[in-house]
Amino acid sequence: MSQYDGLNLPQLLELLHGLVMPEPVAWLPETPGWWIIFGWLVAVMLLAVWQIVKRRRRNRYRRDALAELRAIAARPELGPAESAQYVAALVKRTALAAYPREEVAALYGADWAQFLRESAGNDRQIADAADRLAAAAYHPDADGSELSQPARRWIRLHRA
Repeated sequence: MSQYDGLNLPQLLELLHGLVMPEPVAWLPETPGWWIIFGWLVAVMLLAVWQIVKRRRRNRYRRDALAELRAIAARPELGPAESAQYVAALVKRTALAAYPREEVAALYGADWAQFLRESAGNDRQIADAADRLAAAAYHPDADGSELSQPARRWIRLHRA
């Protein structure tokens, strides 16, 4: 015979003890290995952010040049030859910002066109327009609208 024989359901329920809830899980890790991993992840993230900021600063001249190129295209009072001169001057200023002055400042004509080709990795579109870009400042029949796309491409692609 058991001690529970003859007891009805409410009496049996009174004999049960209450539920024991476990202690809540801590939000902070308690072992040093997790702190080491957390510190390593923070260091990697800081390094990645630093690299992104450094790259953005290094390429600011590109963003400025692209904005100026859009401003040239948006000026309706410029004729085709005048806009071509502005585009050619912008490409030269961009090159002066990206490369040493001694390497770029004295270039003109065929040498300047060759520099544009080589600095863009011999990109086909830039190679096709390099001679026109190099001569745009000196030719009254140049068209700035034709030179805008190759100039934009060179600004984006050149390796500095």
